[in-house]
Amino acid sequence: MICKPVLVGLTLFAAACGNYSNEDLEYLNAVPAAQDISADIPRAPLLANEAEMAKLTHDTVAVFNGALKFLEAADVIRTYPATTRIPNGRIWGPVPMDDHPGWQWRFIVTREPERPDVFHYSFDVERVGGGPNDWIPFIYGEFTAVNGVRKGMGEFHMTTDALIAADFTIAPNLKGETLKELAVKYSTETFPVHVEMHVTMYNDLTLTTYFTIDIVYEAQATGQGAIDFDATDSQGNSIGVVSRWLATGRGRADVTVTAGPLVNGMRTQCWNDSFEQTYNNVSWDPTMNSGEITNCPEISTL
Repeated sequence: MICKPVLVGLTLFAAACGNYSNEDLEYLNAVPAAQDISADIPRAPLLANEAEMAKLTHDTVAVFNGALKFLEAADVIRTYPATTRIPNGRIWGPVPMDDHPGWQWRFIVTREPERPDVFHYSFDVERVGGGPNDWIPFIYGEFTAVNGVRKGMGEFHMTTDALIAADFTIAPNLKGETLKELAVKYSTETFPVHVEMHVTMYNDLTLTTYFTIDIVYEAQATGQGAIDFDATDSQGNSIGVVSRWLATGRGRADVTVTAGPLVNGMRTQCWNDSFEQTYNNVSWDPTMNSGEITNCPEISTL
């Protein structure tokens, strides 16, 4: 499949001193917690006969959640009060970076004076000793608060080109691929939670060519989930997949071949709570068909 993990490590030191205020917490909560927008699907057992589309769904959920791993850094920052309080804003840092000697980070959150429910934030890095104009944006975003703590609509971006140009090390994944850009839009205002992710990865250490991954995730309060993504199946077809599942894990994937000799082919595969196939219908190979469509869950709300 074309989906691959995106891992960006950020190790933070305790940076600040002082006391929290209720307003400090409002600024802190402008950044989503990882649990707010991560995909949630029951873990698959180690089955040799796991349904192909169930496995592909689990793999894609792992990619999706891996791309959001940097939000753990925001969770760490949330444990400390702001270093500096400014009008309509808070600043954490600057703080030396444990995993990047010679570099430091700061985190700034501001709110719009005329629209106090709208927040903007930026996680920046610079070399220790740099000036006020030497900060390089790493992660930046905005959030409109609605309906309580961390409820609302937001988006954030992570970009690495300027950092790489400044010799800030961005670790590649196990396949030698390096993050170029991550863009996420989300809504946690009401159910279903909705998250759209666009990832751009450099193919190798030369940083000359890159590929993109697009994933859309939704979740209901009941634990039902759905994920829409592109991949490559075991026959080498480029496919578009929409997978849906119940809180128990039982699910269904609807597949469309988007490129290759089987273009426009269709497949539906369903699985039980143990992720074993219960139904399979393949337009291009009837010999693969098995089970009854009644074995598939009805998840029409996503």
